[in-house]
Parts: sequence; C-alpha cells; structure tokens
Amino acid sequence: MNKRTKFYLFVLFIVFSLLVTVSSGYFGLSQRSIFAFISMNRTLVVFIYIILFSVLATFSFSMTSIMTSLGALFFSIFEAVVFSLIAIMISSSIDFFISRKLGKDYVRSYLEKRGGTLESFNRVLEKDAFKTILILNAIFSVPPFVPNLLGGIMEIDFKKYFIATLLGNIPNTFFTVYFINGLFYSNLLHVYLSIAGVVLVALVSLYFYKGEIKDILKISFPRIFS
Repeated sequence: MNKRTKFYLFVLFIVFSLLVTVSSGYFGLSQRSIFAFISMNRTLVVFIYIILFSVLATFSFSMTSIMTSLGALFFSIFEAVVFSLIAIMISSSIDFFISRKLGKDYVRSYLEKRGGTLESFNRVLEKDAFKTILILNAIFSVPPFVPNLLGGIMEIDFKKYFIATLLGNIPNTFFTVYFINGLFYSNLLHVYLSIAGVVLVALVSLYFYKGEIKDILKISFPRIFS
C-alpha cells in the first residue's frame, strides 16, 4: 500500500469518524446542533467549506466526490451544487496554472510515472482541447487531475478551459448531491435517478469521444488499460 492510498484511507476514516460522532451525539454534537450552528454562522461555514474543498481537491484528487457528498449533507441541493462547483473551479484553475507553469515535460513525466504511455499522451494533445476538457470532466470515472493537467499544456486559453471545465462538472456535481440527498432522506427515487443520470452522461460523453477514448483510458487508468 503506497503513501497516497494510506492518505486516502486516513481521510475516509476521519470523515467516517466524524459522521459516527455526529450521529451518536458524542461531545454534545448532533445533527440538530450542527444544523443550528450552520444556520447561525452561514457565511463562515460556507467560506470554510469552499476553502477546505478547494485545498483538498487541489492536492488530493479523490477528495472532490467526498467533499461534494459532505456538502450535500449540510446544505440544500441547490446550495451544495453551487458551493461545490465554486470550489471545483478554484481547484481546477490552480491545477491549470500549476500545469502551465511546470510545462509539458513535467505533465508527461507525471503521467508516465503512473504508467501512462507516451504515445497516448501525445495523441491526446493533438485533439480538440475544448471538447477534450469538456468530455473528460463529464465522465464521472475519469480522475479530475487528467483534464486539469492536460488543460494546462493543451492549446487552449484559460477562459475556454474554465467554461469547458464548468460545463463538464455541472452534471456529475448535481447527480452526486442528488444521490447523497436521496440516501440521507431514504428517497430511493433520487438514488436511482442519480445513478441513471451519471451513467447516461458517461455514455453520451463516450459516444462523442469514442474515437479517442482508448488513449484517455490508458492515461487515466494505466494499470488497467496498459
């Protein structure tokens, strides 16, 4: 087990422990008291959530779904989607400029260390940048670092990258929040609709990107599609 996997497990353990603590009423905490604190300190809580989300998503790519899910527990569906998207765009913008600053050689080296092939990497760089960033963000299973790092070295300006990233993240952010909301309130219809929505978005994205998906899969999941 490498250090990154251990870190992810540690974060998941902390999140699980917090949820158990809240649900069990330890230290005087309860769902009611937490919701009361949020309602009385709304601006502060939203600010902390967005900043924490942005930092964790920037340096730990798997935290996007976790933080979006946490937002769904403490905010309304609309608020959770908006706050999550703000944080996602902040972290994606940071990744974009880091990638652009460090350059193509760094990104290529980073992806090759994960097992990605140089041929797949070069073919992806030749594709339509806006379409690539949009589609990759829309496919739920593609790690966020792939479009973020590629965006920084592809022939695309920040404005177009920002728009493509935002449009690509809207569906999955909404369906993630909707899914957690369904679980929290035991609404199976929300759960099923969310799963169907994620699958449908992925299938549509794969259809429009079917000619290049093999290269993307090799970069995103090198150990599986090597």
